[in-house]
Amino acid sequence: MEFLKKTRFDTEANAVFKMSAAEFNSIDDFGSEKFISRLNDYITEFKYSQLPRLQELKRYYLADNNIKYRDTDRDSDRADNRIASDWGKYITVFMQGYMLGNPVKYVSDDDALVEKIETFGKQNGADYHDGLLETDLSIYGRAYELVYTDSEAQERITKLASEQTFVVYDDTIAENSLFGVRFYQIKYNKTETNSFVEVYTDNAIYYYKSNSKEFENIALVDSAESRFDGVPINEYKNNEERLGDFESVLDGIDAYDLSQSELANFQQDMNDAYLVIKGNPATGTAEPEFQTDDDGEPVLDEYGNPKMVTNSSSDVIRQMKKARLLVLDNNNDPDGPDPDAFYLTKTYDATGAEAYKKRLVDDILRFTFTPDTNDQNFAGTQSGEAMKYKLMGNDNLRKTKERLMTRGIMRRLRLLGNVWSIKNSVSTVNKSASLYDKINEIEVQFTPNIPQNDEERISQLKELYGVISDETLFTLLETFTGVDAADEMKRLADQKEKADSEFQARQEQATYPNLNIDDGGDDNGQQG
Repeated sequence: MEFLKKTRFDTEANAVFKMSAAEFNSIDDFGSEKFISRLNDYITEFKYSQLPRLQELKRYYLADNNIKYRDTDRDSDRADNRIASDWGKYITVFMQGYMLGNPVKYVSDDDALVEKIETFGKQNGADYHDGLLETDLSIYGRAYELVYTDSEAQERITKLASEQTFVVYDDTIAENSLFGVRFYQIKYNKTETNSFVEVYTDNAIYYYKSNSKEFENIALVDSAESRFDGVPINEYKNNEERLGDFESVLDGIDAYDLSQSELANFQQDMNDAYLVIKGNPATGTAEPEFQTDDDGEPVLDEYGNPKMVTNSSSDVIRQMKKARLLVLDNNNDPDGPDPDAFYLTKTYDATGAEAYKKRLVDDILRFTFTPDTNDQNFAGTQSGEAMKYKLMGNDNLRKTKERLMTRGIMRRLRLLGNVWSIKNSVSTVNKSASLYDKINEIEVQFTPNIPQNDEERISQLKELYGVISDETLFTLLETFTGVDAADEMKRLADQKEKADSEFQARQEQATYPNLNIDDGGDDNGQQG
């Protein structure tokens, strides 16, 4: 594997698949040899041009970096550490938590529609699902979800693997999605593997199968109707280039791994430094150097290397290296032997090495817009304004990611709305407006998950009391209290009503006291 050389990925590794709208509209049989051939072209191109990039990015997320596969040609007697840093996961986890640590909210003047969306979200674990999408976006630069109906005709969503999914778009300016493809294989044993392909169009689903591991042999085996009135595979983009959050700093990560590995090698070699003994008589005099058989051919060991003759010069050198010991002969010195013993070491520039690693760390964080949480200035005592400046770069990136994710979420809602309209399962407030129009009016809100200075925030909100409406004030308080603004206002109304009732009861008690009037008799039971 190439290490810090040449171009990392194929020039077509992130290309968007397209098909002429005219060609797609001319397809009247998705089981035809012509369409299957075209489908195989896309799958082949994906497997050989795009899949290697996705797999490498996933490796870096799992800390299986290229340093693990570096060919050093290092002597087997020397340290050869391969230390992979987990920068990929660090950046991804931070970005995912920052964006979606707080659930996405939906705002509309149509309470019934918002309730329907929230119910759907709870049934499908939308918060967790959105987090999975953002994780894929951060790793691969793209993410896919499938909107479908289950066996009970209930709408569902699920994340699809980016290594097994792609969408084909038309050649118009609008770049409408023509169909989505999911392909995968099931290996039953060492010899039996089946290949499967699913094609999703705006009105149907086509299922293909091959009884081998070659997708070229697939054939249409089944089809089903789709009522979403749109391609149900929904693609999300991390940015217009579909780049992952740490993709641009892979070289920096490799350089950091190399620096860490070489430092570990140096430390280990220092611990196992060679002891040099000078002035010893020459050893290793046996000849020949290597063992031979009766035919004069060299005898090989289990690794295919020639076996050395005991006490030959090569054998002695091998034994000395194994013992971390070098015995040198200087008996031929004209001034006579000069015995000496010392460890063979080299100097390590600790200051320069640490400065180099710090520069690499700074560059990785800077170019991914990730704050350094280990920075002493990045502390809980910082004011809200100071934190904003430290997060400004990441905030700018987050805004772009939110806009693109909003596009994907809105498309999800429109697909769901098409089915909800057929079922007539949503009773909108405005009867004159279509469900499609009402969905387009929904506002998708993201709340960044950042540390809050509670005292400072409460102080600021106190100053806003009476300046803005109570509903707006309680909306701002949601991230602090965790209570929805509408619920909080209802609680206050109930609390006030209860307080008013108790006050009225006390007033009545004071005005009409419950006097204990006896029957008028004296202690002897006689009338007064």
